[in-house]
Amino acid sequence: MSAHDDIFRYEEEEAMDQFLAEQLRQLAEAPVFTYLARNGDAIEERVQQCIAEAAALSNVGFHGAALVRSAAGLEIAIRFYLARPLVQGAFLSEEWAALLSTKILNGRTAEDRDLLPAILRNWGINITTVTLVDGRQMWERVLGHVWLRRNDYVHKGALGSKDDARLAAECLDALLKQVVAPIAKRLGFTREETGKWSVVLSSHDRRINPPIKYDTDSPFKDAADKGDRQGQHDK
Repeated sequence: MSAHDDIFRYEEEEAMDQFLAEQLRQLAEAPVFTYLARNGDAIEERVQQCIAEAAALSNVGFHGAALVRSAAGLEIAIRFYLARPLVQGAFLSEEWAALLSTKILNGRTAEDRDLLPAILRNWGINITTVTLVDGRQMWERVLGHVWLRRNDYVHKGALGSKDDARLAAECLDALLKQVVAPIAKRLGFTREETGKWSVVLSSHDRRINPPIKYDTDSPFKDAADKGDRQGQHDK
């Protein structure tokens, strides 16, 4: 076999490896895209409600309530933008996705607190390097301050400060812009242009190819339905 044949075989094997890797990537990303295309608009609306209410509450001096609303926005974004779709994209069941997202949000152990960073590393995102305006690490501030201050306000009657409310809002903004937005772009969403997760512009000639519109749903509807069924059962 000549050197030319060796080079050709090597290039053929490399091309096949790249093809298989791309097929596996698409296979893993397909359920994530489907979930966000259907549910992304409802999640976006809920998060934006939290942001708007937090700002309004903080403006009139209700900083503890503002902290709670921003923290709620963080929980929604982590659970429904990240943990649930990305874990289901790893071919795990919805029940496993719900369990892991709960452990991420509770963060009782070091292993729990490292779950989200570990999931995101598979997507090429290091959440521990996401920083706030002042240079502090966003994820560390969420775990080490925002959750704690929110819990103190809700469960111990502690006062929420203006700085607490502002920090929670900044953490939510950083999470959306530096984590959620890059994942959406990687998956092919065009939210910046359409304002919708459910409307995706073509990556080819848009003068010829119309936008693709997906049927929408809401993950919160499922939670409400389960709550109603549980209430009926308790009666």
